[in-house]
Amino acid sequence: MHPVRSRVLVSVVLPVAALVAFAIVGCKSGSAPTTTGPAAAPAALPPGATDGIDRPGSDYKDFDLASADAFLCLEACVAEAECRAWTYVRPGVQGDKPRCWLKNDVPEQKPDTCCISGVRIGDGSTLEE
Repeated sequence: MHPVRSRVLVSVVLPVAALVAFAIVGCKSGSAPTTTGPAAAPAALPPGATDGIDRPGSDYKDFDLASADAFLCLEACVAEAECRAWTYVRPGVQGDKPRCWLKNDVPEQKPDTCCISGVRIGDGSTLEE
């Protein structure tokens, strides 16, 4: 397992999973989320990342990813001191491959099923504002 994944798995992912499970149980039946693009669900979200959020703007680097894994985008952000936020774009939205956008500021969030976004904090993990 990659060091970033193993470090945050216990400290962030498990508590987040518990909150998501609680939110799903408390969700009213008949309510449906809105969609604005392709909605392929990720296998697992990086810690603190939010599915269905785009953060347009403040881009300083973008690139295709080798696989459809939002963790790759988080790891790229953690590897660069300039990175403050990131957005993973699902395959089929901006080409056949998934794409990562690294940001040198934290742009406003915009609901969009195209993406998964996160904001970097000091230790390299991410949390939404």
